[in-house]
Amino acid sequence: MSTILIRTLIVYVFLMIAVKIMGKRQIGEIQVSEFVITLLLAELVGYSVMDGDIPLTYMIVPIITLLAAEVITTYISTKNKNMKQILGPSPCILIEKGEIKQANMKNVRFTMNELISEIRLKGYGDLTEIDYAILESNGKLSVIAKPEYKNATVQQLNLPYVNNGIAHPIVINGELNMQSVAEAGKTSEWVLKTLSSQGFDSLGKIFLMLVDDTGKVFIQPIIDGGKPENIGDIIERI
Repeated sequence: MSTILIRTLIVYVFLMIAVKIMGKRQIGEIQVSEFVITLLLAELVGYSVMDGDIPLTYMIVPIITLLAAEVITTYISTKNKNMKQILGPSPCILIEKGEIKQANMKNVRFTMNELISEIRLKGYGDLTEIDYAILESNGKLSVIAKPEYKNATVQQLNLPYVNNGIAHPIVINGELNMQSVAEAGKTSEWVLKTLSSQGFDSLGKIFLMLVDDTGKVFIQPIIDGGKPENIGDIIERI
C-alpha cells in the first residue's frame, strides 16, 4: 500500500509539472489532439500507479514523448494553416445575416434546441434578433446581434465616462495580498491607514477589500453571527 501511495504522489507531481508545461489553454479550450493525449496520459498513469512491477521510467518516458509531440505540433499549427485545420476544427457559421445555415448545423451536429439554448445564454430571447452565430473552434458559440438589437454604448449616447480599470483584491479573508497591493500602486501602510480611517483596527476583521485604478475602495467586513460589523459595506473615493 505504501508503495502505491508513493508512486501516486510521484506521478501526481510529475503530471502537475506536465500540465504546467502544456499551458493554461489546454485546461479551458481542449482541442482534439489534446483530448487524445489526455486519454493516453490517463492510461499510462493508471498502469504505472497500480502495477508496482512497472518501473516509473516506463511511464515518464512516454509522457515526455507525448508532451514533446504536443508542443511541437502546437507550434507547427501556429505557423502552418493547413496543419492547424488538420489538428483542430475551423469556425462554422450557423447563422449568417439572420439566415440559419441548416447544412452547416447538420455537418457539425448542432441541433436547433442547442442553438436556441446558446442564444438565450447570450442574453437574446429570439433568434430573429441574431445577425451572426458562429461555432468557434473551441466549441463555444459567438453571437452578433442585429444592429437594432445591440445595446447602445456610452460613446454612442455621448455620455461622460471614466475608465475605472480593474478592482485589485488587496485584502481577502483577513490576509493582505501584497502582489495586488503593488499592482494597485499602494503600500501596506496605505491599506492600514485606510482601514483605520473607517474604524477597523486589524486586517482580521476584513473579509474583502478592493481598490480600483481610480482609487475607489470597497470594504466588506467579516460577518460575525450573521450581522455585519459596524458600518457594513463601505464605498468611498480616496
